[in-house]
Amino acid sequence: MRWHPATVLYWMAIGLVTTAFMLALLGEETPSTYARDAALRSHEWLGLLALLVFVAALIARWLGKLPFLHPMPEWLSSLRASTKAVLYVLLILQPLSGWLLASHEGKLTSFFGWKLPPLAAPDSTLADYGYLYHGLGGVLILLIAALAFRLNISARIFDIVGRIRSRNNARDS
Repeated sequence: MRWHPATVLYWMAIGLVTTAFMLALLGEETPSTYARDAALRSHEWLGLLALLVFVAALIARWLGKLPFLHPMPEWLSSLRASTKAVLYVLLILQPLSGWLLASHEGKLTSFFGWKLPPLAAPDSTLADYGYLYHGLGGVLILLIAALAFRLNISARIFDIVGRIRSRNNARDS
């Protein structure tokens, strides 16, 4: 099985978001201020890196042709497309919401040493809502990515079965 660069970058972005999510949980539970700051700084970096990797995946997807998959049930195709669309939106909004959250908290977001400008003025009420959304967004990405992974396995199974049937039909002819 060959992997398309867009697919590799797409799952890499999801992996980066997953790692950033775990670092955020670790940072929140760490009593040491230094370890907490380091974990949350790495969380920011990985989140923004995930956005860049995802944009590269979109570019690779638009520039390249994805491999052919044999026919699968319509429900599977539709469900795969809808979960992918939701993940696309979340993978773009999640890092931006983190940047916005940092802005509302009055913190400067940095990306590997570069200070990014705040997206909004500090506001504790909006920071509370942003914190809730950002955490919920991370959980949603993990759950929907797990579903997407399962759906991709199902699609690959249909593809393999379709290839075997095609070979058997060609041999029988």
